[in-house]
Amino acid sequence: MIWLTWRQHRLAVAAIAAVLVGFAGWFLLLGSGMRGSLAPGELSGCLGIGVDCGEWATSVGLLSELQQTLLPLIPALIGAFLGAPMLSREIEHRTLRYAWTQGVSREHWLFGKVLLLGGVIVLLGSAFSAGYMYFFQPAVPEWSWFDSFGMAWPSFPALCLFGFALGVLAGTLTRHVLVGMALALFGFLAVFLPVVAWLRPRYMSPERIPVDEYYRGEPGWITDFTYRTPTGAEVDVWEAMRMSGVPHESRSFGSAQIDQLQQAGFTELAIVQPGDRFWTFQLVDATVFAVLAAVCIGATCWLLRRKAL
Repeated sequence: MIWLTWRQHRLAVAAIAAVLVGFAGWFLLLGSGMRGSLAPGELSGCLGIGVDCGEWATSVGLLSELQQTLLPLIPALIGAFLGAPMLSREIEHRTLRYAWTQGVSREHWLFGKVLLLGGVIVLLGSAFSAGYMYFFQPAVPEWSWFDSFGMAWPSFPALCLFGFALGVLAGTLTRHVLVGMALALFGFLAVFLPVVAWLRPRYMSPERIPVDEYYRGEPGWITDFTYRTPTGAEVDVWEAMRMSGVPHESRSFGSAQIDQLQQAGFTELAIVQPGDRFWTFQLVDATVFAVLAAVCIGATCWLLRRKAL
């Protein structure tokens, strides 16, 4: 099974390895070069903000663009180009029947493929995360590990594993490679975006810290801002300006309004996940995606046993 699985999927695995290991190598080279040419203060500011990087400005700017576009989609592409075709291609070509007549059960056939390819994906994702965390580490004292959350270990490898498992399920459901690839992409986004936007900031109850106090302490992950009224109630900025009578144009807000709110007795609060929670959040996030991956593989196993293929 190992040799056969490798023969069937070696090109896709090699392409994914080239992408993930290639990015990891770029992160290592970029991080080493910047450490050798920038002072610690310059390096921290460059990695945190991406400006005043000297000769590294172009590379850091390109990486920032990739972080907003391509890099978060790598797990989805793994699911589409490796996970979805893994079973759907064999279902289309009916080659899976040959394997089942050689004394290999459906479950053994599935788990053999998933364990080998899933293990490779986790290792490659871990190499990617290690390279990125090496690159980002000098920014941590001034910024926070939370700024590297989506690329860090173990969350990113677990996300890659989920993308792969979802692709396997999508291919089995549709029985067609192209349809399975499309379903894997859309399904990944349908799960990933709510987790990032809604669930991830709520893994633990955030702390509410006055903004001035927060910026004097250890950096963390600011998820929102709010205002405390003189009576102790908590309101958003627009309600605070309405209650205090601070004049403002529709949906406009600036330093002048902040000063007037402070003079009116309103305290700006940062809703924060403290920096020391980073590894806890990483483990929770990785567990969420690992469980989702296990559910996808379990559903795939159920479909293989129930469907006439």
